[in-house]
Amino acid sequence: MIRLNISSISDKVKGQGVDSAFKDQASMLKKSKILEVSINSEEIKDICHIHTLDLKNFFLMKKYKRKNKKVVVSAHMVPDSIEDSLNIPKLFKKIFYKYMINFYKTADKCVVVNSYYKEELIKLGVKKENVLFIPNIANKDLFYNMKIKNQLRKKYNIEDSKFVVVGSGQVQKRKGIDDFVKTAEVNNNMLFIWVGGFSFGKITSGYEKYKAIYDNPPKNVIFTGIVDRNTVVDYLNLSDVFFLPSYQELFPMSLLEASNCDMPLLLRDIELYKEILYDKYLKGNSYEEFSNILKELNENEDFYNSALNKSIELSEIYSEKNVIKQWENLYESLM
Repeated sequence: MIRLNISSISDKVKGQGVDSAFKDQASMLKKSKILEVSINSEEIKDICHIHTLDLKNFFLMKKYKRKNKKVVVSAHMVPDSIEDSLNIPKLFKKIFYKYMINFYKTADKCVVVNSYYKEELIKLGVKKENVLFIPNIANKDLFYNMKIKNQLRKKYNIEDSKFVVVGSGQVQKRKGIDDFVKTAEVNNNMLFIWVGGFSFGKITSGYEKYKAIYDNPPKNVIFTGIVDRNTVVDYLNLSDVFFLPSYQELFPMSLLEASNCDMPLLLRDIELYKEILYDKYLKGNSYEEFSNILKELNENEDFYNSALNKSIELSEIYSEKNVIKQWENLYESLM
């Protein structure tokens, strides 16, 4: 058995996808027949897999290296992904980027969730042979059926007949909140729910603007704020369409969760999705385009079912059984 320690402090910041990715990966790997998995163990194991770039994990990585043990780091961020998300002083940002790059360079292997960020890490100076792509997984525990959908709508006081559009993530410009709200404003017969809030508070880019929208949304828009994962799942399971007009992503966990909850995916047409989601989603580039697609989904049953089937196919591509072997192969190669 390979003794694996998975280390993360992602639960310290609520409402962001790193924690979901960490927990889903840990849950999956515990089912492996060749791995003995520990979480945040102080004891030195054969391999340490780090999910967050905090100082404690930096020194933990150094400790493993001194013992000639291997370290894997999941690269959940690169400088580009921070630029439009957080308002950080330039000096601190420069220091943090240098620290981030050094963190990745020190690891034996860096794992990215899309090939675009593989190229980004290589450009930042991480050795090509030390960077590899392994996707996130779709959590099959996020099950769906019509009976549960109806029960959840009663729980949250939503009409059974209402066409419900859901998005999730931090409330910030990068997530496309402007187009989400504009699309809602021209579709007042639908209910739009955004699951998430301000995980980083006032340092969120555009905080004052988006806090004003958050506090006074259109009548057919609900901002839930930061909620626990079970509540996120509730909102996914009671909805008809997942709508994420984000401009920039790594590999959003919310997409995989939504595909497992039997609903079509409507996303912005960005280059990244073409190679990780294939043709399993609907796409647009403006609130007018998003609005037209949502109207078609609401009114055309054949169109809706076609989009739904593509989403289900995506959940199979990124299922646990298809991903766990890639992780096992990586850990075995380091022994």
